Amino acid sequence: MKIMGIDIEPMENPASRSQPSYSIVILDENERILDKMENVPLSRLIRLTWEYRPDIIALDNVYELGENDKEVINIIRLLPPNVNIIQVTYHNGEFRQVKDLAKEIGFEFQGKLSPQKTSYLVALLALKGYGTSIKVEEKRTKIIVSRGRTLGPGGMSQNRYKRYIRGTLLRVTREIKEKLDSKGFDYDMIIRRSKAGIEGAVFIVYAPRERLYGIVRRMKGHDVIVDIKPIYKSKIEFKDKKIERRLIVGIDPGTEVGISIIDIYGRPILLTSKRSIDRDEIISLISKEGKAVIIATDVNPLPDTVKKIASKFNARIYVPEKSLSVDEKQKIIEEFSKIYKVKIDNPHIRDSLAAAIKAFNEIESKLRQIESFISRLDIDIIDENKIYDCVIEGGTVSECIEKEIDKYLRKDENKINVKQYRIDDNLESQIKKLEEENKNLKTELIRYRKIIYNLIVEKDSLIKKIEEMKLQLNKEIERDRKVYELNLNLQNLYKTVNTLESKIQQYEILINKLKNLIHKLIRNEAVIIDKNYESNYLKFDGSYIYFNDEKLSDEILEYIDKDVAIMSKQLVSDLKLLYKEYQIEKSKEIDIRRIVDEYRNEKLREKTKRV
Repeated sequence: MKIMGIDIEPMENPASRSQPSYSIVILDENERILDKMENVPLSRLIRLTWEYRPDIIALDNVYELGENDKEVINIIRLLPPNVNIIQVTYHNGEFRQVKDLAKEIGFEFQGKLSPQKTSYLVALLALKGYGTSIKVEEKRTKIIVSRGRTLGPGGMSQNRYKRYIRGTLLRVTREIKEKLDSKGFDYDMIIRRSKAGIEGAVFIVYAPRERLYGIVRRMKGHDVIVDIKPIYKSKIEFKDKKIERRLIVGIDPGTEVGISIIDIYGRPILLTSKRSIDRDEIISLISKEGKAVIIATDVNPLPDTVKKIASKFNARIYVPEKSLSVDEKQKIIEEFSKIYKVKIDNPHIRDSLAAAIKAFNEIESKLRQIESFISRLDIDIIDENKIYDCVIEGGTVSECIEKEIDKYLRKDENKINVKQYRIDDNLESQIKKLEEENKNLKTELIRYRKIIYNLIVEKDSLIKKIEEMKLQLNKEIERDRKVYELNLNLQNLYKTVNTLESKIQQYEILINKLKNLIHKLIRNEAVIIDKNYESNYLKFDGSYIYFNDEKLSDEILEYIDKDVAIMSKQLVSDLKLLYKEYQIEKSKEIDIRRIVDEYRNEKLREKTKRV
């Protein structure tokens, strides 16, 4: 764990628009100083956050990063994802001085603190749990699917490439949609279409960025880019540190107890096994991590130990319809291990984790509905965790949200009822004031109920529209996919036709040649000669004549393959006669070119004599 403490250094000229400078101190979890720097400009500070990747960035005033909310949020957007920004001077709902907080951890300072000391102190205070996190991200995430490069003008090859890119964009968009649908996410989808497919797509997912880890991944390829960005607020808020996180716990009881704790996003919190541990120790171990809302087991019937632990937390119990088989548990664990990069070797952890994941899968779609509903509603008075508790207990999302709003309204009414008013001569004016406040609260109550009713109606309408859009999109995607596949098949068929036509022409030439040879063989104008393919010998009356000249073979042979050759009958007779004259020994190679030349010269001389 690394904590980066920063403090702005005084500027020589406050009117200057140059970058501010900061003092930086980086601590580890053992309070050891890893590095410290002074006079660091903002641009270098941002680079150092990516170099050191701190878990926490601590400061005494968040507006040291910028003059207003917009500037601060723009700077935070440049920092590494998942870094926790903590303002240590806002602690337990009130603002305090760094010096006062330093006294509580045993540091006394006289005079004004230097930026270097302040940066060390804010890092140390954050390490010890002081301060409040800055909340700048919405509970929404944007997924952008776009081309890897611009498609320019070109010929047929460029058009084929464009079709390929658009087909790839369509495939990637469809894969993301299927993953979001399979996990029950609520989202809006905007597609930029073209005649041959799609040019890009944008998904607005109503869930925080961390919820998409392991489900949708970034991609930066040559052809397609998938970028995932959290949507930021326009105003800075402080997170409430007192909220207790909700947990789903799988337990495998026995001599060695397997305990697996995941949060309501399905992320692993604690995976362990303990030998000879009693029930109170198990409860204490779970309580350190948060509040258990579901206790799960992998066997049916329900073990008595699991039942008693669940009653302590007043948690819902998950029991499978029948005990999970080893193969089923192994399959669940393998998928979980790929997403969160954890290795499970212990069988007790495996059994308890499989139970927790099965319980999570059963309620995941409802939990995602809560996320999307609250993201759309954006009412600060709603306690998310209480809505999670309510839904897990069996309530609908709408009922649980209405219940929280009613609690808030009743709380305001009770405040008025318990106010102590001074009883004096002006009692009538106080009564009128109370009546007016009561009237206003009733009006506010009616307004909230109308808002709830309108939101429910809007939700139902949006669900119908989403279903219609999904149906239409599926049809369009299927149509585009078929067009792409047909174009691809057509191109392959064209290639096949061209290849076959070329082969047909070759075969026609060969057939004509073979027909002529058959006629010559029938008319006894040609004879078939044995041929040794490997050593290029022609066989004549039990003897072989060697040839190594391809051009010569074309001149004297009518046809040749690996086993036989066909030659003019007259030429065979003449070659046999000449061969006997030149034969000296059977193993000597004969130069056929010289024989043929002499044969031709002899024929020419005979012709000249006749003339």
